[in-house]
Amino acid sequence: MQRLFMRINKTAPIIVLKPLLFGPDGKCRVKMALDTGATFTKIPWDIAEHLGYDPATTAEKVIITTASTIEKAPLITLEWMKVFDVVHDLPPKSRLDGLLGLSFLKHLDININFKKGSLELKDP
Repeated sequence: MQRLFMRINKTAPIIVLKPLLFGPDGKCRVKMALDTGATFTKIPWDIAEHLGYDPATTAEKVIITTASTIEKAPLITLEWMKVFDVVHDLPPKSRLDGLLGLSFLKHLDININFKKGSLELKDP
């Protein structure tokens, strides 16, 4: 059983994690917001390409709703997480590489304690 326990900033508006992603051509550490409201985990197009994926030729697409629009995005499977992940860029002002959404989180036991400022992710 794997377990990650970390302190979170109790006054920060978001929880930021830095997972290491693996693909057929390499690995990359990214800065992602924990988003329990996001159906999919989202990574930028250029990071997907760096890992060895070609989002432009991916046959499977999903419809995603952003803050301002509804779009189709390519669906890929990251080797490391073994879950489906959407390739979609976040606005530059967000200063994040992606969102860690339910497509990843649904495989874990999660305990977020804002009063203590802690986050626990456990592989069941």
